[in-house]
Amino acid sequence: MWGRTTEGLTSTTAEIRDLALQLPPDERALLACDLLDSLQSPSGAVAVELAWIDENEARADAYAAGEAPADDWIVSLERARQRLRQGTSP
Repeated sequence: MWGRTTEGLTSTTAEIRDLALQLPPDERALLACDLLDSLQSPSGAVAVELAWIDENEARADAYAAGEAPADDWIVSLERARQRLRQGTSP
C-alpha cells in the first residue's frame, strides 16, 4: 500500500516526492503531518477540537464546584483494569 513506486504520479509530483525523501527524518515527519492534515476537513477538525475544549472546561468547572469527584490516578487505573477484566466499559 505504501510502496515507493512513482507509477501514476506526474513528473512534478514524482520530483517533489524524491526531494522530500532526501529530507532528514524529522523534516519528513513534519511534512507528512502537514500533508495528512491537508486531507482532513478543516471544519470537521476544528469542530472536534472545539468540542473537546468545551468538554474539558465543563469537567474543570464541575470539579471546581465540587460536583465531580477526582481520584488518584492509581485508583482510576485499577478501576479501569477491573472493569476491563469484567468486560464492562471503563
